[in-house]
Amino acid sequence: MATIRKALVIGAGIGGLTTAAGLLRQGIEAEVFEARPTPGRLLTGGGFMLWHNAVLSLRRLGLGLDEAVAAGSVRMRFHEFRSDSGRRLARWHLDGPTERAGAPALALRRSHLHTVLTGAVGEHRIRLGSRLTRYAQDADGVTAHFEDGSSARGDVLIGADGLRSTVRAAMRGGFEPPPRYAGYTAWQAITRLPGESVVPTGTFFNLWGKGGLRFLYCRLNEDEVYWDAITSDRATAGIDTVRHTRGAALAAAYRDWPEPIGRIIASTDEEAILPVSIHDRPPGGGWSDGRVVVIGDAAHPMTLNLSQGAGQAIESGVVLADLLGRAEPDAIPQALQAFEEARRARAADMVTASWRIGTLGLAHNGPLCRIRDAAMYTFFDSVAKGQSYSLMLDGRLQRAPLRTAGALGRGSG
Repeated sequence: MATIRKALVIGAGIGGLTTAAGLLRQGIEAEVFEARPTPGRLLTGGGFMLWHNAVLSLRRLGLGLDEAVAAGSVRMRFHEFRSDSGRRLARWHLDGPTERAGAPALALRRSHLHTVLTGAVGEHRIRLGSRLTRYAQDADGVTAHFEDGSSARGDVLIGADGLRSTVRAAMRGGFEPPPRYAGYTAWQAITRLPGESVVPTGTFFNLWGKGGLRFLYCRLNEDEVYWDAITSDRATAGIDTVRHTRGAALAAAYRDWPEPIGRIIASTDEEAILPVSIHDRPPGGGWSDGRVVVIGDAAHPMTLNLSQGAGQAIESGVVLADLLGRAEPDAIPQALQAFEEARRARAADMVTASWRIGTLGLAHNGPLCRIRDAAMYTFFDSVAKGQSYSLMLDGRLQRAPLRTAGALGRGSG
């Protein structure tokens, strides 16, 4: 029975590596091409949350990836929302959802997840310093061409090359509208800060303030704390990084906020603070063309407010690998269309919900912020939590086992 022989995966990020690992499990050879030239540059990035749905999707691969990821992570037991005065607005207890989902929510270094996924794929299958310039497809396959003059041939090409995807732009004939800017910057960092009395293990703190400021933090291990200072454009205009260091400028912006925020910022090395302008793309537009498809941030980039960017890339990678594993080579276009149909609505809901949450943080003046805080105090422990979990664990795709029988383009029996 004919099967897909080889897939070309463009991008060695979370989505690309998850897809490659899933394809290898299905018996499809996967070669990953990464533009960055050295392994160390792949391990950049701070910490983040990996929610239950992402852990369940990793489990579906059947490679023990969920256990390997959890071994280097902290299980989150609470998600706590506060105001910039320190008032608790809501506190989500995560033990119950963890038990019902059968998987925890985790806080971890991005580099740890990347290391686990790299191990599942194999470093020998990842070609560094391979920047895609174009591709050409025909009835029998796809040829990828790279900046160094090399090329590769496969049955299918998967673009997992991020927000400003070369594959996505090529799919659209060379024109792609720019990503949508969300109106705020996330200053991300990991700092060495031991002490349970300073930052307790197992709680993700989410503070909302006046002046277009937010602050997120959680413990990654007994020594390290991950944090994000989120500043609207109006707030960022007052953060002077010309005459001051980033740390000093942020310390001034958050000087009236409750501890341990001042201590967290003060403990952080200057070079560890990375400002990231937050973008997404509005839902819409096709993800596939013939034997070529985009996934993850190349297909459905989203803002950070649901902590679902990595989770949705993982879900997409697992679903795509599953569908390709059941398709004959001549049915690849149909398999890619089925992938779009399976993932488009869910990803669009995540993009839209995350964008709307982010707009709450743009409130600048005191009265609007007090109204927002009152609404959070009233609704976040009940309505907002229920809606969040309904969206997160709308789980037909996450709970279903990987199927290895049956195929697109194959007869039954």
